[in-house]
Amino acid sequence: MARQQPEFVAKVITMGSPFSGDRHANNAWRAYQIITGHTVDTPPVECHASKPPVPTVALWSPRDGIVDPRAAAGWPQERDRAVAVRCTHLDFAGAPQVVAEVLRQLDVEE
Repeated sequence: MARQQPEFVAKVITMGSPFSGDRHANNAWRAYQIITGHTVDTPPVECHASKPPVPTVALWSPRDGIVDPRAAAGWPQERDRAVAVRCTHLDFAGAPQVVAEVLRQLDVEE
């Protein structure tokens, strides 16, 4: 959405999302393939690692356990900021420190 209609997107914040590097750089790709019926190398939607034309923040965790931290942090040309949050992958869904960081990032003026 941010790439196709950036006028409708103020900011993209990813939370432990494997948007960079090898699509096998996580511990869930096999389960993903079984559940979806297609390989991670041929997703049914167009996937780009390039940065969309809006401010982007990649929240990542060195303790993720599912997604490789490098894949979730991305490279400088793929996002504006990478912020480490100490949590597990499942904690991205609602751990207080993650919620606080998302709110903090929403307040950052670009």
